[in-house]
Formats: sequence, C-alpha cells, structure tokens
Amino acid sequence: MKKRIAALMLAALLLLSGCQTTSAPKDVDSGFRVEDMNRALLKAADTLPRSQSLYFDNGLEITGLGVTYDGRPTAFDGCYYFPAIERMTGARLAIDWQESEGYASTVATTLLSGRKALPDIINPTDFGVMDLADDGVIIPLDDYLSLMPDIVQAVGEERMDAWRSADGHIYTIPSVSTIRGSFSMMVRKDWLDALGMAEPDTWEDWLDYWRAVRDADLNGNGDPHDEIPLALAESSDGERSLTLLLNAFGIAASNDTQFCVLEDGTYTLVYEHPRYPDFLKAMAGLYDEGILVQGYEKFSYASIEEAMGNNTLGSTMTFAASGAQTEALRANGCKDALWVSVRPVAGPYGDRMIKERELVSPTWCITSGALDRGKAESIVRLFNWCFTQEGSYLYNYGIEGISYTLEDGSPVLNKELVAHGFADYRAVGINYEPFGGCWLQDAYMQCLFAGKSFDHLNDVQRETFAGLFTVNSDFYYSQPPTMETESYVKFRSPLITGGICVLRDQAIRGEISMEEFDAAYAQLKAKGLDDVISEGNACYQIMMTGGGGA
Repeated sequence: MKKRIAALMLAALLLLSGCQTTSAPKDVDSGFRVEDMNRALLKAADTLPRSQSLYFDNGLEITGLGVTYDGRPTAFDGCYYFPAIERMTGARLAIDWQESEGYASTVATTLLSGRKALPDIINPTDFGVMDLADDGVIIPLDDYLSLMPDIVQAVGEERMDAWRSADGHIYTIPSVSTIRGSFSMMVRKDWLDALGMAEPDTWEDWLDYWRAVRDADLNGNGDPHDEIPLALAESSDGERSLTLLLNAFGIAASNDTQFCVLEDGTYTLVYEHPRYPDFLKAMAGLYDEGILVQGYEKFSYASIEEAMGNNTLGSTMTFAASGAQTEALRANGCKDALWVSVRPVAGPYGDRMIKERELVSPTWCITSGALDRGKAESIVRLFNWCFTQEGSYLYNYGIEGISYTLEDGSPVLNKELVAHGFADYRAVGINYEPFGGCWLQDAYMQCLFAGKSFDHLNDVQRETFAGLFTVNSDFYYSQPPTMETESYVKFRSPLITGGICVLRDQAIRGEISMEEFDAAYAQLKAKGLDDVISEGNACYQIMMTGGGGA
C-alpha cells in the first residue's frame, strides 16, 4: 500500500479565513443566544416531514472517516443537520470526525485494517485521491453520474475538469461554492487622493503609485521609509509566490503558482511559459527599486492584514472581506482611510486576471467496502439529495420557522443569527462545510452583510461587495490543477520547493543572475523536472478529454 501525505488543506479553510469581519447592526436583540437557537433547531429537526423525493424505507447507515475544523459541532446530536437528514431521508450518518492534525495517521491505520473494515465514505484530505484509487480503497463514480444530476448541475459543464482526477475518472463527492470571488486587489483610496491619482490602470500607472508610496511618507509619521508599496501573501513552503504579478504577465497559474497551461493546451511548469523571463526580470526590478520590500517572500495573510490596519501598506491582493482593516485605521485616527477593491493589476502587455475561488473541492470518496456492502448507489443518491433544493435549503438556511422564514418565496435568514456574520450561523451547524454541499451566493451574502440589503451597506461593506461581485467579474480565471503524478510526488521537495522556488527568489533578490537562474533550472530539469512536466501534461490531457471513460 502506498502512503503519501500531500500536506494539503481543504479549500474551504481558505474560504472560512477571510469572511469574519461583518459588524452587527445596532438594532440586533442582544438577548439572542446561539445555544437557544441550537436547541430550537434540534427540536424542530425531530418534527420534519419525510422528503417526497428520497426516503430509505428500510433505513440506511453510512459510516465515514472525515476531517472537521474551526470548532464545528461533530456529534450526531451536536447540531440539527444530521438528525434532520435522518428524519427527512431515513439515512443516518455515523462519521468519525478527526482533527486535521494527525488525520493522515488515522487514515493509514484504517487502511491497514483491510477492505472489510473500511468505512463507507472517506475524506481524502492528506492523502491524494489517486493514491486511494490506485490502492483500490475508493471507487470511480463515472457510472453513477446519472444518479446525481443535481451534483452534476452544481459543478457545471465548464468545471467538469476540476472534478476529474489525473486519470480522467471522477472519484469524489464534491463541495461546491457558487461564489466566484474571494480575493481582490486593494488600494488605499485616501492615499490615491492625497497623491492626486486615479485608480491605476496601466502597468506604468501602478509603477507610479508604488514609487509614490515608497517615497512620499503618506502615513505622515516623519519616516519616509516605513511604507510598503505592495504586499502579496506567500506560502510557508515557498511555492506560492507573487501570484497576482504572474497573472499580470499573462500566466494563469495553479494555486501553488507552479503550473500553467500554454495557449496550445500544453500543461507545464510556469517556468516554461514564454512570458516567464520577462516576469522574473520585472520582479527583480521591483525588488531593486524597493517596491517589493526585503522579506516580501515571507508575507502571510495575517501579516498583510496587520499592515493594512497599521497605516503602512499601500496596496495588496487579499481577501475582499477585509473591511476590518479600514475600521482599524479609522479607530486609530485615520478618519478618511478607506481600502477599496480595484481591478487586478494590468501587466506591461495588457494582461489582467485574478484567480477565482476554488469552486469545486473534493470532500468524500465512496470506498470499495461500501461497494462490497451494496451501499454505493444509495450513498450517491443521498448525496445528490443534499444538492436538491430541499437539501440545499437545509444546508444553507437551516429549518424554516426557526433559522429562516420564506418571504415572497425566498429564504431570509434570522437577522439575529447573522448579526455577527458567519460566526453564529456556523456555530449552530448551518453550512456544515466539513460534510460539504452547495453553498449558495444568497446565503453567503446574507451572512456577510448581516442580512442588510445593498442600499443599507456602508462604504466599507460596499467595497467588500465590489471585491466579491463587481470589479473582478470580467477577470476571473479557473486555476489549472496541480497534477500529483509519481514524478511530482518524488521531486516536489528537492526540485520544486527546495530547488526552483529557491532559485526564483535568489534571482529576484539579485543574488544570482538571470543567466545563472537559467543554467540552474536546466540542471533541475535534467534531474527530474522534465519528468514532472511530461507526466503532468499526459495526465492533464487525459483529464481534459475525460479519457478515464466518464
């Protein structure tokens, strides 16, 4: 049995981390208690009618091994969601919820127990889907697509490739989001006004703004050298770097910024893109000018948010829902401060793009044990029910009359429940992302803005709205996947994380010349990166054509 820990986090973690900034409206009843809502939902769950579209008369128990996070309730009676599913469909979910830390070891122990001991469903996090498939632990779902029409519709034809695995097969029950926006380029509007500048449009406009932030002491503290023109969040392993500026050079990179697809459809490393040399030289220039400051490669989202709120940062790409940073500036005396969402940076060739939220995320795989027990078809039908309107309302809004009401036929969440954004909403088990489902934009917006309509949003909230739904809408691209081939697994650490990524930053910092970078990269290709490229492209072509037989 092959064991591989990919050190991946659920996409939903990224989604959660950027959405907790909504302020409560002043007219909220302070007597609202999460525990009271939770009790009411649990009581109501026990009285729900049977679903008219799916009910297992003889019952159905589904065992599972999954990952939870963010303090979600996990026991069967810890929130309304699972009792409600059982009451409505007759299906009982018995999930062994594990924390992400140590989950890989738990999975390994489970797999060693043999096929008969496998749970019915398993979350592949920390294990590659393909490893589980190669070991015969999970089954392909291609032949079951006709039983999950609502899931297929939620994924959408244009994102089917994001659902497929490297061999062209579909192995996962996905979690789907209908909100394309997550990140946005953001700039200090009050600093633009102080400089007499409009929103930067061209590459030269951006250079002018960044240079002005570097030189003009815009925070007025007498130190002309403490402003940071631009900060972009990087990953702790050094792989993800300067994503937005790669995009500005026409390189639509994967989430780890290591892979892209060329115009002819070839899947390859970004370092093979014809624009990469221009990008690297431009980044070295920005570093030499002090626009990319020393330590640029160490920025995290937390450090960026700190800089946004302490009056030192001029521009960044971060979560669009970052209004708390404007509020922090105003609370500290910068009464005119305003972080505004603007279009992505346009590069020297006119390219302008930004990655969309990862809309299709792998959540569950059905095991060969479930197949042996004759449960696979029923499990697929149950998950599809979760994507119907009936199941989707349960997931997004809870129970009618308790957590939401219908107004003119549309669900409206309890204003007190969403007064603090997503916190209480999730605390009672609504939008139970560890289990997955289809997260609707309407529910997302009701939480994000505490139930307020657009006309009642303040200037800070309108910038969040703009970053999520308007200014970036024409510039999204769907990130190509990182193909976890055998060569990628073998060479990732020594040749990517510890190899080309190190060389990239050395070239940007001027520690090696561009010629030295090219020579060292050629050596890495000979040592195995060529295999990563060729195997990745082969798998990508299979995936794109559905070569697995889907």
